[in-house]
Amino acid sequence: MSKIEIIPLGGIGEFGMNCMGIRYGGEMIVVDAGMGFPEETPFGVDISIPNFDFLEEYRDDLTAIILTHGHEDHIGALPYILKKFNVPVYSSRFTLALCERRLEEYDMLDDVLMHRVEAGDRVSVGGFDIEFIHASHSLVECFSLAIHTPAGTLIHTGDYKIDDTPVIGKPYDLKMLQRIGDEGVLALLCDSTNATVAGRTPSEQAVIPAFEEIFEESEGRLFVSTFSSSMHRLQIVFDVAHEFGRRVCVLGRSMQRNVEIASDHGLLKIPRGCMATLGESRALDDDEICYLVTGSQGEMRAALWGLATGTYKGLEISKGDTVVLSARIIPGNEKNISRLIGHLYKRGANIIEEKRRLVHVSGHASQEDIKIMVETAQPKFVVPIHGEYRMLFRQKEFIKNHVAGYADEDIILIENGEVLELDEYGARIIEKHDLYKTFIDEESLEEIEYDIIRERKKLAYGGMISLVVTVDRKKHTLVGEPQITLNGVAGLDMTNGFAAAARSAVAEAIDEMKPAQIADRSVFKENLRIHLKRYVQKELSGKPVIVTTVVEV
Repeated sequence: MSKIEIIPLGGIGEFGMNCMGIRYGGEMIVVDAGMGFPEETPFGVDISIPNFDFLEEYRDDLTAIILTHGHEDHIGALPYILKKFNVPVYSSRFTLALCERRLEEYDMLDDVLMHRVEAGDRVSVGGFDIEFIHASHSLVECFSLAIHTPAGTLIHTGDYKIDDTPVIGKPYDLKMLQRIGDEGVLALLCDSTNATVAGRTPSEQAVIPAFEEIFEESEGRLFVSTFSSSMHRLQIVFDVAHEFGRRVCVLGRSMQRNVEIASDHGLLKIPRGCMATLGESRALDDDEICYLVTGSQGEMRAALWGLATGTYKGLEISKGDTVVLSARIIPGNEKNISRLIGHLYKRGANIIEEKRRLVHVSGHASQEDIKIMVETAQPKFVVPIHGEYRMLFRQKEFIKNHVAGYADEDIILIENGEVLELDEYGARIIEKHDLYKTFIDEESLEEIEYDIIRERKKLAYGGMISLVVTVDRKKHTLVGEPQITLNGVAGLDMTNGFAAAARSAVAEAIDEMKPAQIADRSVFKENLRIHLKRYVQKELSGKPVIVTTVVEV
């Protein structure tokens, strides 16, 4: 019997960039193709995606891409993987609608085959038989996946929580999960994002009382900022605004796009006359308007930042306004959000966040939700996915201590790039690949090589030394003195004797070189760089980037 291989390309040990290859019998599907927000942001990159070059060795095996739901950390890298491997895409109508907008930006929409599926469908994709299980989450039309193979069934939870009373749609389909679990599940690949949180994750309905209180108490303008994909939250804002006689003006490109798509598909029910354009909102009294805006994470390009700094289309937040931050803080965004809140306080706004009122609930399973998932699916093995390593570890410890029948060897922790092999006899990591991230410039949407980011880091931390030497084209001898320029190099300057000494050291090195070494310009430049590098390292502990230029006369 063949074995199943699970190969995570991203999303394990980190937030975002969720992407996983699942291989059986010479065929592979990819579950999700997400983007992330890299630590390298100060070095001029906005987005990170998995390095899909890794999949080149599996090119002939790739059968399809299956998308669990429409969050950017699950679909944001779709254009980049499809550029390299144009295979069919399967997902819900809403997720595909979001993907279509993104593919249009890349002029790729007409070249991609997209299959719409619904919860409860069972689809054959190559050698895989996939069932789509309705999952409750902060978005709509989300799936968990039951991936059937002759070697066994995998359940990939996607992002989920066990919400018994969602605002939009039905609760998680535990009956379908139970039926699949009774048939036998080899492994459960389970979301770990909230594995450190005790109890059950509250229903999306839980925030309604706090919003009703805020709308009732606020006399000035209301600004509500949340994730543009949080459809349940958007529906609550529209409903409560209508209840309290306020119209809603939607600001921010992604918010406007998602509201339009969800409304067109009948997923978002907007009361008649509730929407207002930006122009119409200006004519309304302060207690008649609510702005629904992007920017809850302090993004400088988002609407809320512009409103807080007075740079958004002539509209700004002022004294008497109330700003509701209805979203969790994504790790890494703390500084940006702190700066945003500072700007809002300077303008005299009243700020309400989840620490003060219940204006946000998570879309991810907490510990008791995870217990329900494991007990219902009844897998032989559990593989924690989605989250930092501490979260994966905490899920393992929780299941081991609170779910009967699971020992240490039944819960397997893996990392990006590892190949986990599964069959009825056991689970084992058989390979480990070093996977680098690919970085994206959000302005140009172009990929930035890892080596370029590494060079930018060096420049940021060590500065740069520029060396220019002039040589005689025919004699291959030095003409004049080498010229040295320092940029951002700590501990050295042009007046403390370093420059003169360095020029002398370079000149001496050239004198020792043979004409043939100088004639080969690439060899000559590298020799100069190495000689100057050795001299610099004697003078300081840093490692500046050294750029050599050879001028011929």
